[in-house]
Parts: sequence; C-alpha cells; structure tokens
Amino acid sequence: MSKTVLRIAFATPEFVTENHFDGGLANYLNRLSKKLADLGHDIHIVTLSTKNEDEFVHEGVMVHRVMLKPGWQTLNRLTRYSMTTTLHWLNFSTQTYRKLKQLHRRQPFDLIQYPNYSSCGLFSMALLRTNHVVRASSQPGWNASVKRNLDSTLAERLEALQYKLTRNVHAPSRATQTILARDARLIRTPFYVETDDWDTTVYDQFLKDKKYVLYFGRFQLRKGFHTLAQALPRFLNQYPEAHVALVGRDMETSLASSMAAFARAQCNGFGERLIIVENLPHSSLYPIIKEARFVVLPSLKDNFPNACLEAMGLGKVVIGTTGTSLDELISDGVNGFLVPPDDPQALADKMIAAWTDQHLAEMSASAKEQVLEFAPEKTIPSLLSYYSAVIAHDRYTD
Repeated sequence: MSKTVLRIAFATPEFVTENHFDGGLANYLNRLSKKLADLGHDIHIVTLSTKNEDEFVHEGVMVHRVMLKPGWQTLNRLTRYSMTTTLHWLNFSTQTYRKLKQLHRRQPFDLIQYPNYSSCGLFSMALLRTNHVVRASSQPGWNASVKRNLDSTLAERLEALQYKLTRNVHAPSRATQTILARDARLIRTPFYVETDDWDTTVYDQFLKDKKYVLYFGRFQLRKGFHTLAQALPRFLNQYPEAHVALVGRDMETSLASSMAAFARAQCNGFGERLIIVENLPHSSLYPIIKEARFVVLPSLKDNFPNACLEAMGLGKVVIGTTGTSLDELISDGVNGFLVPPDDPQALADKMIAAWTDQHLAEMSASAKEQVLEFAPEKTIPSLLSYYSAVIAHDRYTD
C-alpha cells in the first residue's frame, strides 16, 4: 500500500451523521472513510444535510454539511412540482460544487469520489480541475418499476451525463460492472462490523424470546419486498412458532401507498407474528440480526448490498436471489441459499426448508468466513492503488 498521504473528498447525498440516511451508501462511506483516516489520509465528507452547514470531525473524518438553497422552491412552484427530484438533485449538485470549490482552494484535493446516485458530481466534475472517480452505487434501470414521467426521465439522464463526464468508474459487483458496458474497475466493498456498542432496547421490546426470520432494508420493489410479503403466509402457516421481523423504511410504490400495509394485508390472520420496525441505526439493528434464525433478502436488482455483507458478517445464513449480485457472495447450500427473483412460491419453499435445515450452524460459519474476504486490509489496498493510478494518469493544475 502506498505510504503517500492523500487528501480525499467523498461527496454524498447521505451520511451516518444525518437523520435522513438509511441506505448502503452512507454505511459504505462510514466504514471506508474511517479506515482511510486510520491509515493517515486526510479524509473529507461533503454531505447533504437538513440540519445546518456545520463542519466537524466524526471519528477522524472531517464532515462538511451542505443544505439545499430555498430559491429552488420557486422553480418547483413554477414547474408545478413536476420536476421535484430533478431540481432537488441539481440543487444539491450546485451546493456540492460550491463547498468542494471552497475546500479545494483552501487546500487542493488529490482526488474526489462521487456516487453515480444523485448526480452530485455533475457540476464539480465539469468545473473543478481535480482528479475524480465515480463509484457506481446503483444500476441503470433501477427505477423501471416507478411510473415513468418527465421528472424520473430527466433524473436518469443526469446520472448518465455524469458518467459521460468521467473515464474513471469503479463498481463493487461484477453484475454492475457488466451492465455499465464500459471500462469500469471492479473494487470490492470494504466490510467490518464498525461498532461493538450494541443497544438491545428494540430487540428486547419486540423480539426477545421469539424465533424469527428477518428482512432489513427499504420496503421497496427493487429489494423484492413484495415478493417476500407474498411468500410469508405459507411460511407462517407452516410454522406456528415462527415470527417474521421486517426492519426498515416504509416506501410508497406502484403496488401500494405503504408497503408495510401491503405486507400486513398479505399476512392477514398472522398479524400478531409479523413485527414491523422502522429503520434502525446499526447499534440497534445488529442485535436483531444476530438473533435471527436466518435473513431473507429477495432482491430483484442489487449492487453487492451492505445488508448481505452485514448479515453474513454476523454469521447469518441469507436467502438471496440469483443474477442480482447476491450470488457473488452466496454459494447455494454452502453459506446461504439462492432462489429466482420475483418468485414468491420458490421463496416460500426455501424459507420453509431453511427453518428446519440441520446444517444452518455450519453454513453460518461459512458465511462469516466468506465475508473475511472483504476485510479492509484486503480491499482498501485495491482502492488506493486505483486512486494512485487515476492521479498519475490525470494530473491537473489549478
């Protein structure tokens, strides 16, 4: 690993210091930024905030908050709120550029990393003369299940434009690398259990002394939440002692205004064994993962999700789906199970079989062993090597 101290910025629409975060991007950056700071690098996070525009140190990482400017609400009104998402991300991209420009003038960055999601690097990549990379945090077409309109189309085109502004792209999964159909570097996500300060309050209140399976993540179609909801009645009918815990942010989709309500409706008659909890910080989530019999993540599309790494890292067998990048982590019958996506019948069959599988303990050990391949000491050197290659190839001066 290079001994050169790098000054690196990460722009992001969410970070763990903010109340609104609930995605894998925030958790990925939290783990990565802390480890890079521990190695002596000068690490900065520029994140969207609804609180203020403070600057502060979070576990060795300098965090810079930016807020959306209210003038953009006028444009929202003028467009009759028909382009809310597009204007939101353009606003954020503008504020990100202003903050990065200020910080870069104060002391130049060696490199800035942007996510493809939110297009927050759109203006910065075009106007700041500094090395940069884009991490593919999502795959093209992920919004296919959302009703198409001008707003969603423009938002996707902004993400596509951001890709056109760079030749430096890396992706955490082979699935995304292939879909991008370009020279994207495969760089695995660093993973470790970042906190041992666990809070069992929520577990004790809702799940203590219960036998349960777990889903955690956003309640959205892309994550296959509807598939799970449709599979649950057969599973719960088969095992009267079983409970199901659903932990995450409720979402409105084309199927229902509330996917939590959709799951309750599907499980009519089993409501007392369906436990739904809002999104939790890792300190409260980890005890719930740890005590689950197994975890179900039936994604239709995904990009090497943190949820799978977290579950397997805590020694849990995961039922995942084929062709969604989950099969890059899970070997069926060895350290977890795989089913076809969007197949409630197959998912119910697998859950019923897994509940009484006599090999869960040894499969759990294999799952934990698999995730050791993503330890920071194995994955961060690859990322730093990529950064160094980009810096050496693309040298800019102010």
